[in-house]
Amino acid sequence: MNLQTMVGIGSGAAAVFLTLLEIVPIKINPWSALARKLGRAMNKEVLTKVENLEREVRDLRQASDERYAVDCRSRILRFGDELLHDVHHSKEHFDQILRDIKSYEDYCERHPAFENNTTLMTTKQILVTYQHCMETHGFL
Repeated sequence: MNLQTMVGIGSGAAAVFLTLLEIVPIKINPWSALARKLGRAMNKEVLTKVENLEREVRDLRQASDERYAVDCRSRILRFGDELLHDVHHSKEHFDQILRDIKSYEDYCERHPAFENNTTLMTTKQILVTYQHCMETHGFL
């Protein structure tokens, strides 16, 4: 028996053995593992780019969320200033500001490092004014 025959028989036996392992109900899947390893090796650059894109999307989402919180804070403070200058508002406008207050407070709770003490007094004044308008039907 020459070397070429032995290699051929050995390769055939290995292929049959690996195929049987793949079929057997035991969760050893050599072909799948080999294909997965080969796929990762061939797609390493693509996988790296996907990971980078995921990181960038996560960073953009965080920046967008923070920008939204800052916008909510600005609307809350502006609304509070308008109340101090006796500008009257509709119930719908109050309801929108109350949603902004909720969104802003939720963001601040999830992000303790975010500056959040700037609206405390304004929020209290908005809530007091809202309660007064509800009791006296004082909305526009």
